[in-house]
Amino acid sequence: MKKAVFTNSYNAKKAVAPVQKKAPDDKMKSPKTGNDSLMVIWTTMILAVLEKEKRFSLYKEKCNMKKISLLFCLIILQAGLLCGCRLPHKSSPQKPVEGENKSGLVKVQDDKKEEKKEEKEKEKEEPGKTEIVETEDMELSLLKKQINQNSCGAGVALFGYVDSEFTRTDLSFYLEFHHLTKEYPFLSEAACYMADGQELYAIVPPNEKGRVTVYPSDITENGEYADDKSHPLFEGKPGEALVLRCNFSEIYSNVLVSVTDGGDAIDFHPSISLMDGHLAELAGVYDFSVYEETSDERSVEIATEILLEYGEVRQGLENGMKLMYTGESEIINGGSCMLFVLGTDNGEQFVQEQLYGVCDNLIYIYDVFTDTWNAAY
Repeated sequence: MKKAVFTNSYNAKKAVAPVQKKAPDDKMKSPKTGNDSLMVIWTTMILAVLEKEKRFSLYKEKCNMKKISLLFCLIILQAGLLCGCRLPHKSSPQKPVEGENKSGLVKVQDDKKEEKKEEKEKEKEEPGKTEIVETEDMELSLLKKQINQNSCGAGVALFGYVDSEFTRTDLSFYLEFHHLTKEYPFLSEAACYMADGQELYAIVPPNEKGRVTVYPSDITENGEYADDKSHPLFEGKPGEALVLRCNFSEIYSNVLVSVTDGGDAIDFHPSISLMDGHLAELAGVYDFSVYEETSDERSVEIATEILLEYGEVRQGLENGMKLMYTGESEIINGGSCMLFVLGTDNGEQFVQEQLYGVCDNLIYIYDVFTDTWNAAY
């Protein structure tokens, strides 16, 4: 190779040495890249990626555990919903399963069967109520037996005189305290028909097949009854007793009562005897009335006037309460006192507030807490 020579004036004929390349340092060499600094960078990046993947895998494992726990809870919840999760009542055995449908869901037992079981459970829980019903049925059965033993086609009892303006509520309260209802408790639950009148009767058929039917009746100019059987006022159920209000006049009846024994029938017009105030004798009718000595109307009026002078009663009447004579009497301090009740009538039910006894111009107040009678003044 020839030496290069510059021809300018400054470097004329001056030899310029060729530039030699600097050899790389042996310490910077790398088996792959020939550079150790790049090796360090790559190693750091690889370790960072591996650490990141390790953390990601741990996070993924935690997420999978949460998903597994949530899935397990959902499976338990779904199983509970499908099974119904209903616990049997402690006092009754678990209800049997009738079968399964195509989807595997258990069928619910019939509602009527459940209602019957509930009614039986209530009867077990309320034995007193069941005993009362059985007693009433027994009294009614015994009375029907007495009617048949006396070869009669119907049983009739006289309650007495009542107000012609009586409502159903007033009548229910009257029956509750009457001595006839105490003797025959089933009368408080008997059917009721209130025709125009002031006389109250109880009518019982002779057996379970017998029915009581009430028809309108009137009196002709000749003094004969004109009965209208084409338009019955009341038709009872087989074996059902009836409480009947009727008759304005003591001379004739405004109703005709027909009682069957399942085949034959007996017809009669109920009325009160003018001789003794008892039930008038009727052929084929068994009188099961309970007659007691009752206070006359004048005595009731006097007792009412005494009560009206008592401040507590007068104030109650001014506040809209009602005073009623129960038709009962009780021995208080050796005297026979007529019983009156002061209460509230809301149209559907009469609520008793206070019970009074009146005799010998004295007023006694009943204390429900001590079950005693105390003189008012």
